[in-house]
Amino acid sequence: MPSALRSDALALALASACLSLAGCGGGEATAPVTPPVSTAFEKSIAQHAYAGTPRTPVDFYADPPPVGATGIVATTHLKNADVAAPANGARYELCTDDMAQAIAWSEVLPTFNGSYADIVDVATNAQTIEVLRVPRSDANARLRHRVFRCSYVDRSTTNLDSTSGSAGVVNVRPLTSASLKTLTEYLWQFTLHNNADHIVLSSAAGTAPAGQISHVIEMARLTRATVAGQCDQIDLLQWTHTADATAGTLQRTLATTRTFRARRDTLGEVTICP
Repeated sequence: MPSALRSDALALALASACLSLAGCGGGEATAPVTPPVSTAFEKSIAQHAYAGTPRTPVDFYADPPPVGATGIVATTHLKNADVAAPANGARYELCTDDMAQAIAWSEVLPTFNGSYADIVDVATNAQTIEVLRVPRSDANARLRHRVFRCSYVDRSTTNLDSTSGSAGVVNVRPLTSASLKTLTEYLWQFTLHNNADHIVLSSAAGTAPAGQISHVIEMARLTRATVAGQCDQIDLLQWTHTADATAGTLQRTLATTRTFRARRDTLGEVTICP
């Protein structure tokens, strides 16, 4: 995470005034006033949020494009709502260990940008089945349809339109901190957090009761002011997944831990708003 660059201008001005008057603190000159730690921290976060890069830590899960792809790559997880109206209104990613079933689901959404996309490959690993398609109108583009393997994770108890509650059942064993990190960071790729004005500050194991493990992704979300010259809002978020190490049941929460306002001028200088 980038460090804070300069001390708060207001704090320095107050410090200079205090020293010149020699009247602060009982008539003796005092040490220069330094900005609160929180201000330096907020400025560092704001600078990172405005820069927008790097968006994730160096060891964060990466999902590279298919080999040979030179055009648009669209990756989606097929959901229950893609194949039928959800019975209870909840949307979740489908899972199967049957390749033929995954291909059949993919055929429900075979077009990309209005053009039918032909299947050119079907790949499997321990986590997913992926149907790779090439649109007939754009040979350089790739459409990737993915389906979770049920032997890895069953997401049928979650609701993608909710930010908390059940996140499914993890079926891979052993269920470790490392495997939960991989799953959590992978799921992040398919959220609205993987978008402009969002950055991941850290991704690390969290604290959990005995018999459970957790993983926390800390993020900063920049909401730009709608009126020029006004301050923007920055929210610090914690996205936590907690799993029962034996049963594999997975819960998630999204919490806002801090909110502050900032502004960046035309020269790129960032200030924290009062």
